[in-house]
Amino acid sequence: MEQALPMIQFFLILYLLMLVGIGYVASKRMKGLEDYVLAGRGIGSYVMAFTFSATGMSGWLGLGLAGYVYRSGFEGVWTMVPSATVGIFLSFALVSKMVRKYSENVGAITIPDVLEARYYDKSRILRIISALIILAAAIAYVNGQLVAFGVTFEAVLGWNYSTTIVLAAIMFVAWTMLGGLLAICWTDFIQGILMVLGTAMAGAFAIALSGGIGELSMGAAEIAKTDPDFIISPFATMPAIIYGISLFMGDGIFSWIGQPTLMVRYMAAKDAKTLNLSGLMAVFIQSILFGGTFLAALYMRTQFPEASGLPMAGNTETVLIQFFTTMTHPIFAGIFIGSILAAIMSTADSMLIMGSSTLVNDFYIKIFKPDLDKRKALYYGRVATLVLGVLGVLLSLRGGSVLIISWFGWNTLGLFGGPVLLGLYWPRATREGAIAGLSTGFILLVLWSFLGLEGTTNIFQAFPAALATYVVTYIVSLMTPAPPEEIQEGVRALRRKKAS
Repeated sequence: MEQALPMIQFFLILYLLMLVGIGYVASKRMKGLEDYVLAGRGIGSYVMAFTFSATGMSGWLGLGLAGYVYRSGFEGVWTMVPSATVGIFLSFALVSKMVRKYSENVGAITIPDVLEARYYDKSRILRIISALIILAAAIAYVNGQLVAFGVTFEAVLGWNYSTTIVLAAIMFVAWTMLGGLLAICWTDFIQGILMVLGTAMAGAFAIALSGGIGELSMGAAEIAKTDPDFIISPFATMPAIIYGISLFMGDGIFSWIGQPTLMVRYMAAKDAKTLNLSGLMAVFIQSILFGGTFLAALYMRTQFPEASGLPMAGNTETVLIQFFTTMTHPIFAGIFIGSILAAIMSTADSMLIMGSSTLVNDFYIKIFKPDLDKRKALYYGRVATLVLGVLGVLLSLRGGSVLIISWFGWNTLGLFGGPVLLGLYWPRATREGAIAGLSTGFILLVLWSFLGLEGTTNIFQAFPAALATYVVTYIVSLMTPAPPEEIQEGVRALRRKKAS
């Protein structure tokens, strides 16, 4: 472990300096809030694919998911498979081009902008509800990523948890304030490459050290004989199947389709054609990220059957870090720690930019100051980024589970799939339906989480909450007056464009 410290510190310092430099370069291209929030709608296919994957993964991948696989085994397959393939494919196939075209048609730069335009929301009720939900999720997610950063570097480098969080926040708030989404996408491109390299190495080392996939599977089977919570088949028992299906649909399908932070990526694409290649690349990237993480975490369980026997006794969320620092060369450990940092930073900065655009564009400008000067709007966006960063630091000082915090933020954002997808495909969807659907889904998600209903029902929290947004939006829309004809015709025209 001590051998790896100089190499890890070298990668860390070099990496952070590079990111701030990118932020500075990107800041020279910022002319207004749209440039800050949507990178001037000029993101190409390769950058789009990597920023999509880097943003979607976060510290949840190398910490939360790794610890989950170590503890529960193949139960993680229920979220891995759709998150690496089906969920991403449906996101690009159903949502990306529709959101890209519609947002440009109505001049929207945020998802609340899209919803207000589509649902003729002159009362601003839908805007306020959607903005509050996005803001709550963004703060939770930034909190989770700072916790991940603090846990990682306290475990690996022995740094003070609180000091590490403050330093991390200063760095990613700095380049986000400077360069906005453009800086984020550029850094995500580099971070995504680093994440792919790190997880590919993890999977390759796990197979080599175990003697092959067969030996690794046999080792996992031995663990299952003594630990009933560790399963070697996602179809092991009926409760496992029920929970797995709800996890597959809730986290792997609904949450990917409904992510506003990913929708903003689609809106920032150079054009609709850019999204074709991006989708295929994203599936390939995600498969490597999930596969490598899964194999390495599984290998560590076969080598350390009890969490108390781990090099960092009892700490299952840092199991991949322990894998690299104890079983590979310091150079590889340094690269992998860098990839963990990349996953954390790539999501934290994205949530910051989404939260700041919500505060400035969706609240201040649209409700109180619609004629605000572009340069002032950009300035306020940067100030909002700083405020949210400080708030994230204060919340993360309490600590917590990276898996639980990140999952709550991710699943909260996934609720937007109902009103967005129905709104862009179904002309009959109404303002009242969208308000009722989004509100019901959020309330149900909060109740499911805080009342511990996941444990009693054996159903993952995101599934009933996300499903409710679709069902309630649909039913209430049928019970309320149809949208104005021009709104319906706008949706029909959008569908005709997609078909052509």
